[in-house]
Amino acid sequence: MRTAGGFLRDAVSVVVDALRLLGRNWPVLVSIALAGVAFRGAALWAAVAVSDRVNWLGHGLVVFAPLGFLVAMIAMLHVLRHDLPNSERVLASAAPADATTGRERRLVDVATSMVVPFFAVYVAYGLLSQDVAYFTNQAGVEELGQTDFYRTGAGADFSRVFLNDWWLVAGLVVAAWVLRFLLGSFEKRWRFLGLAIMGALVEVYWSANVAGYIEGEKAAAQEWLHNRVAVAQLAELSDRVVEGLGPLGHPLTTTTTWLGDVLDSFDAVVIVPLAWLAVGAVVLGHKLAPPPEFEHPWLSRAKRVPPPIVQAVGGLTDDVASRFAALFHGLRMMARAGLVPMLVFGLATMLAMRAPYLISAGWRIVVGPVDSDTYVLWAPIEGAIENAAMLVLMAVLLAAAVDRVLGAVSSPAPQDDPALPTTSGLR
Repeated sequence: MRTAGGFLRDAVSVVVDALRLLGRNWPVLVSIALAGVAFRGAALWAAVAVSDRVNWLGHGLVVFAPLGFLVAMIAMLHVLRHDLPNSERVLASAAPADATTGRERRLVDVATSMVVPFFAVYVAYGLLSQDVAYFTNQAGVEELGQTDFYRTGAGADFSRVFLNDWWLVAGLVVAAWVLRFLLGSFEKRWRFLGLAIMGALVEVYWSANVAGYIEGEKAAAQEWLHNRVAVAQLAELSDRVVEGLGPLGHPLTTTTTWLGDVLDSFDAVVIVPLAWLAVGAVVLGHKLAPPPEFEHPWLSRAKRVPPPIVQAVGGLTDDVASRFAALFHGLRMMARAGLVPMLVFGLATMLAMRAPYLISAGWRIVVGPVDSDTYVLWAPIEGAIENAAMLVLMAVLLAAAVDRVLGAVSSPAPQDDPALPTTSGLR
């Protein structure tokens, strides 16, 4: 059984490894992170500029803006893999064949396994809301400048960025899965890498719309709950109970406030670390994921369904399962690693998330009060530096943690040395 000292040593070793990776690779990591932040800003700027003429293209650029952070994280992990012995060994090994293309599985083939947990992080950080707010505010300013005061028929157009009906979102997901399967089938025949990249973009598009829909529904559900009469009555009852307890009401209020803060921070404490680890496990360990076992008993019992339809539906389900195989395998690896490493990484993630606040506070101390116009001009640059610093810290922490997990789950089981006498030979 592991002792508390062993757990502490593991936790310290992960942080030490992360600092070592940062010290050896920080110039490259900072350059990649700044490029990712610049891509996000350029995509949002282009979305505003294009949306006035081609509305759907502007919305699509908003959806693809998070790719700057995701691709930057993938690039940084690939740079760091040379200093990660376990990850280097895994990435140098052979991968199982992809279900649709038939070729050796590549990272682009399991883009879904990366994009889904990444958007969970992106939403939890509030970055997706920032993207939408920036787009709607900037586009709104331009649209207000085009207000139809003279009734010429060219008034403002405030369209939504994400789909807001569940049936439209469900239809988009199904259509994206079918298109992804068709692109994989075409790639199997023509061997053109661009089809795989196009398929990855399709997965980014449907995942972003699902994330935006969930975020919108979450906010709507919270607003609906707060406006219920029963909730208001419970709040009023709680206030009366606290008043009736007198001096004893203060500990009760403190306890309920603490519980509310814990629930509000659930995303930062649980969802974000788990999602980041899933992204890292897919990027560095996707070759370890075994091919899923495809069985379709419900299709074999469909006697009246034509064989071409059975084959097409079976191929589609196989393709979807193959896209998520790396994600499910990464979650299993983290479960095998144990709870303590996850808690240690969660604490480190919370510290890395505070990097923007520390940089902002340090800048305020060094510079002091500035004119508001100067601050408005400097704020985007400051935000880019803060986001880049957060990405770099997350990359080194993620690389160190995932490499330790890969070492624990991919190391071969100890075997008896054939050169040494066995127990039976000593009898």
